[in-house]
Amino acid sequence: MELLAVLALVYVVIMVICMVMATVPTVNTSPDLLDNCNPKFMLIEESCGCTLTRANITARTAADMQADYFKEMGMDKIVAQTKELRMTGVKQNALMDLLMSRMKPGKQGILGSDQHGRSVISPFSLIPQRSVINSNYWVIESGEATPGATYPGQHAGAWRIKIINEAGPFASSLRSLEKYFLPGKYVTVLTKDVADDTGRTLQFKVLGSLNADSGGVQKANIDLEPPYTAAGWAALTGDEQDVFAPERGVVINMSNSVSNYESWCYQYPAEINLKLRDFWWQTIRSTWCYNDEYVKALTAPLTSDFFKKFRTLQLAEQRKRQGMQEERDFFNTVFYGQRINEVQTQEDYTDLPQVVDPNNTSCLLEYKANTLGVRTQLDECQRVTDFQNAPLDIDLIKDQLYGLRRHRGLSGLVEIDMMGDRFTYMLWQTAFIQYVKDRYSIDTTRFYTPGQKLVFNNQVLWNYDRFEFPEDGVIVNFFHDDYFDDHLSAFPDEIKSRGRQLWVIDWSDIDIAVSDVKSVNRQTNIADDLYNCVITPNMNHYQLQSKTLQVQIGDPNRHLIWENFSDECPVLTAAPCVEAS
Repeated sequence: MELLAVLALVYVVIMVICMVMATVPTVNTSPDLLDNCNPKFMLIEESCGCTLTRANITARTAADMQADYFKEMGMDKIVAQTKELRMTGVKQNALMDLLMSRMKPGKQGILGSDQHGRSVISPFSLIPQRSVINSNYWVIESGEATPGATYPGQHAGAWRIKIINEAGPFASSLRSLEKYFLPGKYVTVLTKDVADDTGRTLQFKVLGSLNADSGGVQKANIDLEPPYTAAGWAALTGDEQDVFAPERGVVINMSNSVSNYESWCYQYPAEINLKLRDFWWQTIRSTWCYNDEYVKALTAPLTSDFFKKFRTLQLAEQRKRQGMQEERDFFNTVFYGQRINEVQTQEDYTDLPQVVDPNNTSCLLEYKANTLGVRTQLDECQRVTDFQNAPLDIDLIKDQLYGLRRHRGLSGLVEIDMMGDRFTYMLWQTAFIQYVKDRYSIDTTRFYTPGQKLVFNNQVLWNYDRFEFPEDGVIVNFFHDDYFDDHLSAFPDEIKSRGRQLWVIDWSDIDIAVSDVKSVNRQTNIADDLYNCVITPNMNHYQLQSKTLQVQIGDPNRHLIWENFSDECPVLTAAPCVEAS
């Protein structure tokens, strides 16, 4: 009994220490913040190839946080709150620590708002979001002769093509396509003859261009002049002239040929590859409450073991259970958070739920909103693929991974991180091994490296295997994490596919912007009239904590998610070249 009382008292002491830390936040000033009571704050900004396997994973120090202005907005409180959970026994989770590592001060809003980008009343911040601009290829939708006398001295072979901007998965959404075709410039048309599929590479001079948008699709009419003089053109046969009348193909832009003595004053459009994205603030609260008599009951030497073990949980154990749930809720919010309702838009945010002064309901303090999670933002940008219970299509994934490498602006053999459950990993591994044998007729050891470990301070964060697709210039690091196993196991058999998912996330591109972190301890019954004549009142203790944050994605094109696929054998086609017999 004495031993149990001592253990219970130790738990209470720990709780008191934790509450003191929350009241007067402190940060470990030693070079290494990693110990049993600290979260792992991983620096991954210096990653090579946007992969965790090559990240500069080190622990944040107090100096790092101070340099990032974290003390100003309360990062020390986040550390203190996390210390408390670790001390009560909440296990460290690599994915949770990775998310917490992405916490940064809220970026300054485009409108110059305060509180690290947070307006006094507006629940969102407008942050520039960078995108890739590609204006290199144009698809010919149709072709016809340029109407007569459109241009002074018009060439007899002038040809008009209608172009659209749909050349491949890397094409950007552009407006006013005609502005990319300036008079006097040259273009090359890559086409094929309709009759025999003979390839043609044709050069034209641009006479002029006109907007031809229709049906909500951006289009332009481009008038072209073939590379022949009037006499040379007249000398061609009809079939030879028809070669310079393309009705299909792809157009690429060339430089102009203009003398310094000629008048020429045209300019390309200057695209702005930054767009304003609205990121929404959400305040997350937690409460921890207990009273003096409860502490006494836990530490009383005459309290039965049955009561201590089965009727109540010790304070630290209670805090542990609550903390585990709070961390999981936080993780789910960062990833899956959606709008609080349909009026959470820039235009209608004043219709959102209002927060008013409890003592003066006419005093509007702010509007409530929910932050949009990682998956929610990616889904809005068409970066989430729903397989609708079909087998995992690795052929499609390979193509998308190549596109991902291009969007990330990388070249050469690039490593890309993929995270999923162990069952999907087995499907992936089996399909890959068979693919290598069928395609290359060699042993898989050349393109497959199993049993890799990502270690941080002698602790294994993740196990992963490396799969190389040399034809795409991509190495897939397939990470295992219990989160995905637990996620999948929660789904009933009839909808099991909904629980399967693969993440390809560039973690260096995701920030969890924090504008405010607060914690306060309250005591009740101290000044209650009922206790005026009581020497030792039974006080209730409340520990209130909150953090206001928003999830920010720098460029959605750097990420991919695949989900809702079956456990059937994946589709991965190997098509080696075979000489004709």
